[in-house]
Amino acid sequence: MSVLRNAAEKVGTGLLVGVGFGIAAGAIYYVINEKMMAAAWNDKALEKVVVTKHERVPGKVFALILGTVENQSAETLRTLSIQVDLFDKNGKFVDQCQHYLAGGLRAGESRNFKVSCGSKERPVAAHESYNVRVGGM
Repeated sequence: MSVLRNAAEKVGTGLLVGVGFGIAAGAIYYVINEKMMAAAWNDKALEKVVVTKHERVPGKVFALILGTVENQSAETLRTLSIQVDLFDKNGKFVDQCQHYLAGGLRAGESRNFKVSCGSKERPVAAHESYNVRVGGM
């Protein structure tokens, strides 16, 4: 009987240690995840990233949008995307193109970008105008 009791105590102790470890690991994961998401989704700082210039380089299959973005916030942004909306002659939305800036954008930094719209398999939609904006992930 004492052998069975010792085994049950060891199993019970093991379960308690396992549960305690699981709670600690879950808490650490939660804190790290929240900090990483806060760095990635910093909407207030993202609002201070502006497109300072842009131009369209026309083509039959591709359309390239070249430009510059500047981080006018006091924080480094780790995940940025440049989105280009294309519109037809009536102002109707016809397509969207996107490019991610690798490496983030430090406070006060400016960087050039190139967004390519269209491909050999899917030529760029016929459009008359475009709009450039900065987004998060």
